Amino acid sequence: MLIEIAAANAIFKTLSVALKNGKSIYDMGEKLTDYFSATHEIKTKAGDANSKGTALECFQAQEMLNKQRSELEWHLKKSRLNGWSDYVRFEAEWHRQRKEQEQEKINQRIKRNAKIQKDVELAINVGIVMLLALGLLFGVAVYYKGY
Repeated sequence: MLIEIAAANAIFKTLSVALKNGKSIYDMGEKLTDYFSATHEIKTKAGDANSKGTALECFQAQEMLNKQRSELEWHLKKSRLNGWSDYVRFEAEWHRQRKEQEQEKINQRIKRNAKIQKDVELAINVGIVMLLALGLLFGVAVYYKGY
């Protein structure tokens, strides 16, 4: 989680300087998506058992994100009219796309598992038919050998 915090801090500093210099949020689209990714990772790992941080570090990370968000809100409201609402709209669009991508991955995994199951069933059916055919051939061979 420390890597994600460091990445979020570095990207936030870049965003803050760019906003102070008069850049619009549309000019910083790639940096914003990187920031969204880093903050999303921090939020998901904060309460996770796999995170290496303590509960206090997770709380501090959440507080840092809240402070950065309020600073971004201040910069965007100061920079232009509807700057903050455009930012929130951009963020919501990013989250919607991320959920769609995750759902698409799940759907692909389901399709792949269904195909594997279908192939295994086909292999079992072919094996059973081959065993029956071999049994039939063995029976015919025994029948003709008897005469």
